[in-house]
Amino acid sequence: MIVDYHTHHHRCGHASGNLEDYVEAAVRAGLSEIGLSDHSPIYHLGDDPHPLPGTAMSRHEFPAYVREMTGVRDRFAGRIAVRLGVESDYVLGWDDHYRDLWRQYPLDYVIGSVHWLGRWSIFSPELPAGRTPEDIYEEYLLTTQAAARSGAYDILGHLDCLKTRGHIPDPGITPRLEETVQVIAESGVAVELNTSGWRKGLGEPYPREELLAVCCRYRVPVTLGSDAHRPEHVAAGFPEAVALLVRVGYTSIVRFEGRKRFELPLR
Repeated sequence: MIVDYHTHHHRCGHASGNLEDYVEAAVRAGLSEIGLSDHSPIYHLGDDPHPLPGTAMSRHEFPAYVREMTGVRDRFAGRIAVRLGVESDYVLGWDDHYRDLWRQYPLDYVIGSVHWLGRWSIFSPELPAGRTPEDIYEEYLLTTQAAARSGAYDILGHLDCLKTRGHIPDPGITPRLEETVQVIAESGVAVELNTSGWRKGLGEPYPREELLAVCCRYRVPVTLGSDAHRPEHVAAGFPEAVALLVRVGYTSIVRFEGRKRFELPLR
Protein backbone atom coordinates (compact mmCIF):
# COMPACT_ATOMS: atom_id res chain seq x y z
CA MET A 1 0.00 0.00 0.00
CA ILE A 2 2.36 2.71 -1.28
CA VAL A 3 1.39 6.20 -2.43
CA ASP A 4 3.09 8.92 -4.44
CA TYR A 5 1.64 12.30 -3.51
CA HIS A 6 4.00 14.70 -5.27
CA THR A 7 3.65 14.90 -9.06
CA HIS A 8 3.58 17.65 -11.68
CA HIS A 9 2.49 17.92 -15.31
CA HIS A 10 2.66 20.20 -18.32
CA ARG A 11 0.57 23.01 -16.83
CA CYS A 12 3.40 24.22 -14.59
CA GLY A 13 5.57 24.92 -17.64
CA HIS A 14 8.62 22.88 -16.59
CA ALA A 15 7.23 19.33 -16.56
CA SER A 16 6.05 17.03 -19.33
CA GLY A 17 3.04 14.78 -19.75
CA ASN A 18 -0.62 15.15 -18.88
CA LEU A 19 -2.43 14.02 -15.75
CA GLU A 20 -3.48 10.69 -17.25
CA ASP A 21 0.14 9.90 -18.13
CA TYR A 22 1.08 10.13 -14.45
CA VAL A 23 -1.83 7.99 -13.34
CA GLU A 24 -0.99 5.34 -15.94
CA ALA A 25 2.61 5.38 -14.68
CA ALA A 26 1.34 4.85 -11.14
CA VAL A 27 -0.74 1.88 -12.27
CA ARG A 28 2.33 0.35 -13.94
CA ALA A 29 4.36 0.93 -10.77
CA GLY A 30 1.78 -0.94 -8.70
CA LEU A 31 0.92 1.99 -6.42
CA SER A 32 -2.24 1.93 -4.36
CA GLU A 33 -2.75 5.70 -4.74
CA ILE A 34 -1.42 8.51 -6.90
CA GLY A 35 -1.70 12.14 -5.90
CA LEU A 36 -1.86 14.92 -8.48
CA SER A 37 -0.22 18.03 -7.04
CA ASP A 38 0.89 20.52 -9.64
CA HIS A 39 2.37 23.89 -8.67
CA SER A 40 -0.26 26.40 -7.67
CA PRO A 41 -0.31 29.85 -9.23
CA ILE A 42 2.11 32.41 -7.80
CA TYR A 43 0.21 35.13 -5.99
CA HIS A 44 2.70 37.18 -3.99
CA LEU A 45 4.66 38.71 -6.88
CA GLY A 46 1.94 41.13 -7.96
CA ASP A 47 -1.24 41.28 -10.00
CA ASP A 48 0.06 39.62 -13.16
CA PRO A 49 -1.86 36.29 -13.39
CA HIS A 50 1.28 34.60 -14.74
CA PRO A 51 4.24 36.54 -13.28
CA LEU A 52 6.85 33.85 -14.00
CA PRO A 53 5.93 31.70 -17.02
CA GLY A 54 7.53 28.28 -16.88
CA THR A 55 7.38 28.20 -13.08
CA ALA A 56 3.73 27.53 -12.25
CA MET A 57 0.31 27.61 -13.85
CA SER A 58 -1.43 30.95 -14.27
CA ARG A 59 -4.25 31.95 -11.94
CA HIS A 60 -6.77 31.43 -14.72
CA GLU A 61 -5.73 27.78 -15.08
CA PHE A 62 -6.44 26.54 -11.58
CA PRO A 63 -10.21 25.88 -11.85
CA ALA A 64 -9.60 23.95 -15.09
CA TYR A 65 -6.88 21.96 -13.34
CA VAL A 66 -9.30 20.93 -10.58
CA ARG A 67 -11.96 19.95 -13.13
CA GLU A 68 -9.44 17.87 -15.08
CA MET A 69 -8.18 16.13 -11.94
CA THR A 70 -11.75 15.26 -10.99
CA GLY A 71 -12.41 13.77 -14.43
CA VAL A 72 -9.21 11.72 -14.32
CA ARG A 73 -10.06 10.44 -10.84
CA ASP A 74 -13.47 9.30 -12.03
CA ARG A 75 -12.11 7.62 -15.18
CA PHE A 76 -9.60 5.58 -13.18
CA ALA A 77 -12.01 4.57 -10.42
CA GLY A 78 -11.66 0.86 -9.78
CA ARG A 79 -8.09 0.76 -11.13
CA ILE A 80 -6.26 3.10 -8.74
CA ALA A 81 -7.22 5.75 -6.21
CA VAL A 82 -6.46 9.21 -7.59
CA ARG A 83 -6.17 11.96 -4.98
CA LEU A 84 -6.65 15.63 -5.82
CA GLY A 85 -3.92 17.90 -4.55
CA VAL A 86 -1.82 20.95 -5.13
CA GLU A 87 1.68 22.03 -4.21
CA SER A 88 1.19 25.48 -2.77
CA ASP A 89 3.78 28.10 -1.98
CA TYR A 90 3.97 29.44 1.54
CA VAL A 91 5.05 33.06 1.90
CA LEU A 92 5.17 34.88 5.23
CA GLY A 93 2.09 37.01 5.76
CA TRP A 94 -0.05 35.10 3.25
CA ASP A 95 -1.60 32.66 5.74
CA ASP A 96 -5.19 33.86 5.38
CA HIS A 97 -4.91 33.95 1.60
CA TYR A 98 -3.84 30.31 1.32
CA ARG A 99 -6.16 29.00 4.04
CA ASP A 100 -9.16 30.63 2.40
CA LEU A 101 -8.12 29.73 -1.14
CA TRP A 102 -7.71 25.98 -0.67
CA ARG A 103 -10.97 25.67 1.27
CA GLN A 104 -12.79 26.64 -1.93
CA TYR A 105 -11.79 23.45 -3.76
CA PRO A 106 -12.58 19.74 -3.18
CA LEU A 107 -8.95 18.79 -2.57
CA ASP A 108 -7.74 15.69 -0.77
CA TYR A 109 -4.53 17.33 0.43
CA VAL A 110 -2.35 20.42 0.07
CA ILE A 111 1.45 20.36 0.09
CA GLY A 112 2.94 23.54 1.52
CA SER A 113 6.41 24.31 0.20
CA VAL A 114 8.77 27.15 0.99
CA HIS A 115 10.06 28.12 -2.45
CA TRP A 116 10.28 31.85 -1.79
CA LEU A 117 11.69 34.11 0.91
CA GLY A 118 9.94 37.28 -0.10
CA ARG A 119 10.80 37.82 -3.76
CA TRP A 120 13.93 35.62 -3.64
CA SER A 121 13.66 32.05 -4.93
CA ILE A 122 15.53 29.43 -2.91
CA PHE A 123 16.58 27.88 -6.23
CA SER A 124 18.58 30.97 -7.18
CA PRO A 125 22.31 30.22 -7.31
CA GLU A 126 23.08 33.59 -5.71
CA LEU A 127 22.00 34.95 -2.35
CA PRO A 128 20.19 38.28 -2.17
CA ALA A 129 22.50 41.29 -1.89
CA GLY A 130 23.73 41.83 1.64
CA ARG A 131 22.50 38.46 2.94
CA THR A 132 24.57 35.63 4.41
CA PRO A 133 23.93 31.87 4.28
CA GLU A 134 23.37 31.93 8.03
CA ASP A 135 20.61 34.52 8.05
CA ILE A 136 18.96 33.03 4.95
CA TYR A 137 18.86 29.62 6.67
CA GLU A 138 17.41 31.21 9.80
CA GLU A 139 14.67 32.89 7.76
CA TYR A 140 13.98 29.66 5.88
CA LEU A 141 13.49 27.68 9.09
CA LEU A 142 11.30 30.34 10.69
CA THR A 143 9.23 30.49 7.50
CA THR A 144 8.87 26.69 7.59
CA GLN A 145 7.64 26.96 11.17
CA ALA A 146 5.09 29.57 10.11
CA ALA A 147 3.92 27.32 7.26
CA ALA A 148 3.38 24.47 9.73
CA ARG A 149 1.41 26.72 12.06
CA SER A 150 -0.67 28.33 9.30
CA GLY A 151 -3.30 25.59 9.12
CA ALA A 152 -3.29 25.86 5.33
CA TYR A 153 -1.44 22.62 4.62
CA ASP A 154 -1.62 18.89 5.22
CA ILE A 155 1.96 18.09 4.18
CA LEU A 156 5.15 20.15 4.21
CA GLY A 157 7.11 19.65 1.00
CA HIS A 158 10.84 18.82 0.66
CA LEU A 159 11.74 19.94 4.17
CA ASP A 160 15.42 20.86 3.61
CA CYS A 161 15.09 21.98 0.00
CA LEU A 162 17.30 25.01 0.67
CA LYS A 163 20.26 22.63 0.26
CA THR A 164 19.53 22.23 -3.47
CA ARG A 165 21.75 25.20 -4.34
CA GLY A 166 24.07 24.74 -1.38
CA HIS A 167 22.51 27.46 0.79
CA ILE A 168 22.45 25.49 4.07
CA PRO A 169 25.59 26.56 5.97
CA ASP A 170 25.39 23.91 8.72
CA PRO A 171 24.16 20.44 7.70
CA GLY A 172 23.88 19.30 11.30
CA ILE A 173 20.87 19.25 13.60
CA THR A 174 21.10 22.77 14.98
CA PRO A 175 18.89 23.96 17.84
CA ARG A 176 16.78 26.01 15.39
CA LEU A 177 16.33 23.01 13.12
CA GLU A 178 15.26 20.77 15.99
CA GLU A 179 12.90 23.52 17.15
CA THR A 180 11.42 23.56 13.63
CA VAL A 181 10.73 19.83 13.76
CA GLN A 182 9.11 20.26 17.16
CA VAL A 183 6.84 23.00 15.75
CA ILE A 184 5.88 20.72 12.86
CA ALA A 185 5.01 17.95 15.32
CA GLU A 186 2.93 20.25 17.49
CA SER A 187 1.12 21.63 14.42
CA GLY A 188 -0.08 18.17 13.37
CA VAL A 189 1.12 18.49 9.79
CA ALA A 190 2.92 15.69 7.94
CA VAL A 191 6.19 15.87 6.04
CA GLU A 192 7.08 14.06 2.85
CA LEU A 193 10.08 11.90 2.08
CA ASN A 194 10.76 13.42 -1.32
CA THR A 195 12.98 11.19 -3.45
CA SER A 196 13.91 13.80 -6.07
CA GLY A 197 17.13 14.71 -4.25
CA TRP A 198 18.58 11.43 -5.45
CA ARG A 199 17.61 12.27 -9.05
CA LYS A 200 19.12 15.73 -8.74
CA GLY A 201 22.51 14.31 -7.83
CA LEU A 202 22.45 15.39 -4.19
CA GLY A 203 23.15 11.87 -2.97
CA GLU A 204 20.24 12.06 -0.52
CA PRO A 205 16.50 12.75 -0.46
CA TYR A 206 14.58 15.60 1.17
CA PRO A 207 14.90 15.46 4.10
CA ARG A 208 18.28 13.81 4.61
CA GLU A 209 18.45 10.75 6.85
CA GLU A 210 19.63 12.57 9.98
CA LEU A 211 16.76 15.05 9.77
CA LEU A 212 14.23 12.33 8.93
CA ALA A 213 15.32 10.49 12.10
CA VAL A 214 14.59 13.62 14.15
CA CYS A 215 11.15 13.83 12.54
CA CYS A 216 10.54 10.22 13.52
CA ARG A 217 11.69 10.88 17.08
CA TYR A 218 9.16 13.72 17.36
CA ARG A 219 6.46 11.48 15.81
CA VAL A 220 5.94 13.67 12.75
CA PRO A 221 3.77 11.74 10.24
CA VAL A 222 5.42 11.08 6.88
CA THR A 223 4.24 10.34 3.37
CA LEU A 224 6.03 9.63 0.09
CA GLY A 225 6.52 11.84 -2.94
CA SER A 226 8.64 11.49 -6.05
CA ASP A 227 8.28 15.15 -7.10
CA ALA A 228 7.83 13.67 -10.58
CA HIS A 229 8.20 16.08 -13.50
CA ARG A 230 8.00 13.27 -16.05
CA PRO A 231 5.72 10.24 -15.94
CA GLU A 232 8.72 7.92 -15.67
CA HIS A 233 9.67 9.63 -12.39
CA VAL A 234 6.55 8.33 -10.62
CA ALA A 235 7.61 6.19 -7.61
CA ALA A 236 11.29 6.73 -8.49
CA GLY A 237 13.53 5.71 -5.60
CA PHE A 238 10.68 4.30 -3.55
CA PRO A 239 12.34 0.99 -2.56
CA GLU A 240 15.27 3.00 -1.17
CA ALA A 241 12.86 5.44 0.47
CA VAL A 242 10.89 2.71 2.24
CA ALA A 243 14.14 1.12 3.45
CA LEU A 244 15.25 4.51 4.77
CA LEU A 245 11.96 5.07 6.60
CA VAL A 246 12.22 1.67 8.28
CA ARG A 247 15.87 2.29 9.14
CA VAL A 248 15.14 5.51 11.04
CA GLY A 249 12.19 3.95 12.87
CA TYR A 250 9.00 4.68 10.92
CA THR A 251 6.45 1.87 10.86
CA SER A 252 3.80 3.62 8.74
CA ILE A 253 3.22 6.35 6.19
CA VAL A 254 0.10 8.45 5.81
CA ARG A 255 -2.44 8.97 3.06
CA PHE A 256 -5.10 11.64 2.64
CA GLU A 257 -8.69 11.81 1.53
CA GLY A 258 -10.88 14.87 1.84
CA ARG A 259 -8.14 16.63 3.85
CA LYS A 260 -8.26 13.82 6.43
CA ARG A 261 -5.22 11.71 7.28
CA PHE A 262 -5.05 7.92 7.50
CA GLU A 263 -2.16 5.58 8.34
CA LEU A 264 -0.76 2.86 6.10
CA PRO A 265 1.59 0.30 7.68
CA LEU A 266 4.98 -0.14 6.06
CA ARG A 267 5.22 -3.80 7.06
